[in-house]
Amino acid sequence: MKRSMMGILVVIVFAGGLGTLISRDPGYVLVSYDGSSLRTSLWVALGLLAIFGIAVYYGLQLLRFILNSGGYWTSWRDEKKRSRAQDLTAKGLKLLMEGDYLRAERFLISGAQNSSSAAINFLEAARAADKLNDIEKRDSHLRRAAEEDSSCEKAIALVSAEMNAARGEWDKCLQALSSLKSSDLVVSLRRRAMVEQKDWQGLQSLLPALKKSIDKESFLGFERDVALARITEPGASEEDLQAIFKGLSASLRKEPAIVLAYCQAVGNDNQAETTLRRAIKENWQPELLECYGSLGSETLSKRLKQAESWQKGHANDASLQLCLGKIYEAKGDVMKAREAYEKSIDLQSSRKANEHLGGLLAFDGEYAKSSDHFKTALQFKN
Repeated sequence: MKRSMMGILVVIVFAGGLGTLISRDPGYVLVSYDGSSLRTSLWVALGLLAIFGIAVYYGLQLLRFILNSGGYWTSWRDEKKRSRAQDLTAKGLKLLMEGDYLRAERFLISGAQNSSSAAINFLEAARAADKLNDIEKRDSHLRRAAEEDSSCEKAIALVSAEMNAARGEWDKCLQALSSLKSSDLVVSLRRRAMVEQKDWQGLQSLLPALKKSIDKESFLGFERDVALARITEPGASEEDLQAIFKGLSASLRKEPAIVLAYCQAVGNDNQAETTLRRAIKENWQPELLECYGSLGSETLSKRLKQAESWQKGHANDASLQLCLGKIYEAKGDVMKAREAYEKSIDLQSSRKANEHLGGLLAFDGEYAKSSDHFKTALQFKN
């Protein structure tokens, strides 16, 4: 309020002073040109000059606006196009997520025309076309995406691999991934494709990269599955099996399931006996002892001596007695085999011990007792 009053006061004082000057001495200005002259007061001339200056200033501003109006119009028009492209793209993505693939493809292609990220539009349009089983359009959209932005090569390869995986085209999936560096997604897709193709050797090579992308527990489980699959793969030679087993980590070579699979697959009885004996010393497990008792005749004497020596520390182990019973039976010592089976059952009844004892009793003509043991064996689930 005070500032306004001061401003008004200054204007009044200035106007009063100017009026005093004009009334005291108006002065004059004389302009003469080619025999003609114009005379006016100084103050009028100054006023006209000021008006002329203002007119020139605003005239130049108007001219600049007229000259630049084309650029402003173009900018406004381009902004409208970009805004519409964004709206079309957003609508297309929404329809894609909702499963309306035909309309999604149309909106995404329309939005690509003035989009700053047209390559993304074509990638998502390729997904929509793939869902519609229109392979020709899908591949066309992928090519357009590459043409729009060459830096999207990795994204295009990944999208292509994902679509091929979804369709079960595993060769094409791996081909699309072949040029890409390892990442969690790339490794996951390679793993899935190789599992579907049962490419166990390829999966073995993939394990170092996979170890970095999944948790430890999941990795160890998958590593075990790959090892089992390689060992049990049909057609593997004895040399191949030995190389596969030796190539496993120390912890896997102690896994009962791995040891059993290897010993059952390898044709060399001595190799199987050595592997099982070492595994049993490291990890006393019933399934390992059962397998040890079931090996061929080539190592029968060696296994009998070894199994009897284990009784010093495991005399009351049902699994060891079952193992001994099988070895005695293989050697033809029926009485010792029967005693071992009976002791195994007394310590811990099992399906296998009852089956073997039932077989011996039937061979000796003790059919009632044999039947009882077979009935007992049937009560076990495994």
